[in-house]
Amino acid sequence: MVELGSITNVDPRSVWPNEAGDFTPWLAEHADLLGAALGMDIEITEREVAVGPFSLDLLGRVGSDRVVIENQLERTDHGHLGQLLAYAAGLDAKIVVWISPEVRDEHREAVHWLNEQTTEAVAFFAVELEVWRIGESLPAPRFNVVAQPSNFQRGITRQTTSAPTPQGRDYQTFFRDMLELLRAKHQDFTKAQPSGVSTGQGKNFYTGMPGECGVGAWFSGNGEFWVECWVNIGSREQNKVAFEHLKEQRAAIESELGGALRWERKNNTKGSRITWRRPGSITDSDEHLNELKSWAVDLLPRFRDAFAPRIAALDLDALAAEAYEYEEAEA
Repeated sequence: MVELGSITNVDPRSVWPNEAGDFTPWLAEHADLLGAALGMDIEITEREVAVGPFSLDLLGRVGSDRVVIENQLERTDHGHLGQLLAYAAGLDAKIVVWISPEVRDEHREAVHWLNEQTTEAVAFFAVELEVWRIGESLPAPRFNVVAQPSNFQRGITRQTTSAPTPQGRDYQTFFRDMLELLRAKHQDFTKAQPSGVSTGQGKNFYTGMPGECGVGAWFSGNGEFWVECWVNIGSREQNKVAFEHLKEQRAAIESELGGALRWERKNNTKGSRITWRRPGSITDSDEHLNELKSWAVDLLPRFRDAFAPRIAALDLDALAAEAYEYEEAEA
């Protein structure tokens, strides 16, 4: 009989009793973990930086851009949101990071709104801090990005979006309606903050899954519409190993979802994805588009529920070791 451990969520304050005295110094020494979740290399330059009467937890940089990081060991509040904006303005930051064990819905929406309204190369991130333990193992921290800019790339100034084409407006209408249906029928999905996409042909949702994993719905350019789960928890090598571990559970996952999926390892990109595809184009009849919306609204939460616990159960240390062997084999 194989013995399996149970995964338990640990209160961050049991690991770091004091935010300023325990968590902030720890994060300053482990900024690479936060950087991996955000997809950037962060160098911490100062701690407890005075900005007027307040004190910023951590100041760092990515290249030549300043990064401000504000921590909380309790759920987010309006006061910290105001302080964060003051820090960003006072220090002329280009990257703004807010960390908390629980990002309230209204604050997630506020971060999303800030990203949508910002026309310069300024990026706002909301990150949930989780701590997990398997059995009696040491507690393991995990940073989940729950709100971030769409298609964020350092060194590229975000430009004001031009007026959409007629087809672009059709995409906007489709995904706006889909989102409204999703939130009306699945209230537990309201924390899934949608990210914008430059093409307008899809919508991704950050659902509290590890790293930058999530689910989404997309139109392709060749007459297909699909719902997907994408796998992006670390390096390219870790992602490929994680994908293979998930694929080992293919029969159970497809049985749970009730259909055959396409398992796309995508060796030439950092992440991988698993999709359920069907014929569909934005130029289809209203009747067919409504059918696609209903199908996606039903499937997106089920995709999340099927993949989120399986991804969370992956042993990140073991994945890193396997990724190293994978990288060595490819060298």
